[in-house]
Amino acid sequence: MITSVRNPQVALARRLHRASVRQRDGLILLEGPRLVLEAAQAKILQAVLVADYPKPDVKLAADAAAEAGARVLAAAPHVLAAAADSASRQAIVAIGRRPQVATPSGTPLILVIDGVQDPGNVGTLVRSGAAAGATLIVRTPGSADPFGPKALRAGVGAHFRVPIHDAAEPNDLQPLAEGVDLYEASANAERAYHGIDWTGPRGLVVGAETRGVSSAWRAACRGTVGVPMEHGVESLNAGAAAAVILFEAARQRAAIPQS
Repeated sequence: MITSVRNPQVALARRLHRASVRQRDGLILLEGPRLVLEAAQAKILQAVLVADYPKPDVKLAADAAAEAGARVLAAAPHVLAAAADSASRQAIVAIGRRPQVATPSGTPLILVIDGVQDPGNVGTLVRSGAAAGATLIVRTPGSADPFGPKALRAGVGAHFRVPIHDAAEPNDLQPLAEGVDLYEASANAERAYHGIDWTGPRGLVVGAETRGVSSAWRAACRGTVGVPMEHGVESLNAGAAAAVILFEAARQRAAIPQS
């Protein structure tokens, strides 16, 4: 039973609250039974801190972590609270390696997250991209770390299913995005989302709601695309609009069964 917040694993977990440490060490912090279970199945866990008398879902995640080769350690409640990034009480916290997901073969569908600073929104975008069959997710400078604890919680395991790369400018994507037509998501779009042929090599660039897409990425886009709205209704936020557009791409690609 770990009772000291100075324990090396606890100290490491606390350092992983900082993006610079996560980037330098290639490690991530995972919180909650569902996310730890997903990480165990992805075989990326190194160490797990768990409550002494866990609930069934927490025990399931801890057992899966042990079977995957992670070191599982019982910890006192105040230790778990110190290790976790979330303000809510956690019964299980884990340290894992940053997932390395291979880029699938087939027609590319790329989601570029450009300057989105809220980690919850970034995690939601990753989740939507993975659910709609995106083959690659790109984060540009100025966006929140997709592997931060809050973004991981919002992604609910999607980070383990789609490759995520950093790129400062469009040229950094070569050859991963060679021949891909990029479109900028915009509230004042030239074309509706369902008027684009998404069956070829395509990409969607989503910017921050206040500033939009940066000039370098806008210059690389073939045009703007958006979701038509009823008159007088406030435009959708970036995450909601991206989900609508990406699932139209999925529908056209027959990635999702039709009822």
